[in-house]
Amino acid sequence: MAEQEKSNFYVILGICAALSITLVLMLKADETKHLELKGASTTLESNAAALHEVKRFKNDYSTEN
Repeated sequence: MAEQEKSNFYVILGICAALSITLVLMLKADETKHLELKGASTTLESNAAALHEVKRFKNDYSTEN
């Protein structure tokens, strides 16, 4: 009877390990989903143009006029 319980222990341990690894891989894939570029408005050129238009501060702190 001890042999049967030992056999079941390794089966349960293997299932738990496989389930844990699968869940971690699924969560890691979901974690980086927001980093994918989607749509035509997310190109590097359009982002650079948008940032260039937003820049409206002149950081000149000199006392000369």
